[in-house]
Amino acid sequence: MNKKKTSTFYLTVILNILTIIPILGQEIRESNIIESHKISSENQDYLIKITFPPNYDNKRSYNVLYYLDAWFISDIVTGSYNVLNRSEYVEDIVLIGISIEGNEFDFNKQRVMDFTPTKYKLSKKFKALISKGIKPILKSGSGENAVLKNSETTGGADNFIEFLSGKLFPFIEKEYSNLNKRKGLLGHSLGALFGTYLIQKKPNLIDDYILISGPLFWNENEVLKEGLFDEFKKSSEFHQLFLSYGKLEIKRTTESNEKLNTIIESLNKNNFNYSLKAYEEANHNSILSRAIYDGLLFTYKK
Repeated sequence: MNKKKTSTFYLTVILNILTIIPILGQEIRESNIIESHKISSENQDYLIKITFPPNYDNKRSYNVLYYLDAWFISDIVTGSYNVLNRSEYVEDIVLIGISIEGNEFDFNKQRVMDFTPTKYKLSKKFKALISKGIKPILKSGSGENAVLKNSETTGGADNFIEFLSGKLFPFIEKEYSNLNKRKGLLGHSLGALFGTYLIQKKPNLIDDYILISGPLFWNENEVLKEGLFDEFKKSSEFHQLFLSYGKLEIKRTTESNEKLNTIIESLNKNNFNYSLKAYEEANHNSILSRAIYDGLLFTYKK
C-alpha cells in the first residue's frame, strides 16, 4: 500500500470512528407516533392530535400537555418539545392538540367562541366613540378570515370547559389508561385568557399551565379580580404556572398580564411553582417560539 493510499485508509477509519462515538453515547430513539381522533360537543367537532414521545411505552405512565389552537401552533409546540426532549432537557410527555376541521375563518370562529369567558361587551372607550358617531369594527383575526366580536360570537368558555371535563379527558383516560399523571394546558392569546378563566372556575381540572400573551383586559378586566382566585389559592394540589407576554404587544396586553402577575404573587399560594417572563423585542406572534420553548422547559425540565 503506497503512502497516499495509506493516508486515505486511516482518514476513512478515523472519520468512521468519530461518526460512531456520538451514536454510542446516546440512546437510539424511535420517531414520534401520532394518532388522531374526532370528538364532538353539541356545537362543534374537534380534531384531537396525539403526539407520543420517542420510545413511547404503553406500560409507563405519562404526563399530558393539552395545547389549544393546534390548527395554528401544532408545528411549533411539537417541534419545540422534540428539540428539548432529544436534547434530554425535559421528561417524556404526551402532547394532545385540540383543533378543528376547516379553514382560517372556521378556526377564528371556534376560538373566539370557545375561549372567551363572557359575551363581548363594548368598552367605555368604544361606547364613547359610538356616541360621537364613530362605529368601530371589532374583529379577531385578519383580513377576510377575521370574525366579528359581539354577543353572538363570544362567551362559550363554560361550554368548552364542559367539553374538556365531560368528553375529552374521559375519552383520553379510557383509550389511553397510562396517560394518568398530571394534566397541562398551553394557551396563546385567547387561549391564555381561557386558561386564566379555567384557573378560577375549576382550579384542579388542570395541574400545569403555560399561558402566553393573554388579552386579560377582556370586558373591562373582568378576570383580573383577586377574589376570583380564592379557590385556586385554597387548593392543596401542586400547580405550576408559566406566564409570559411580549414587551412589544399592545399596552392593554402588557398591563393586564402585569396585573395578573401582581395578583398571583399576592396569593402566597402554597405548593406552587410560578414564573413570569416578559420578552424584549417580542410582539403577539413573534413571542410564540420563545415562550413555548421556555414554558415547556420550565414545566417539564428533568
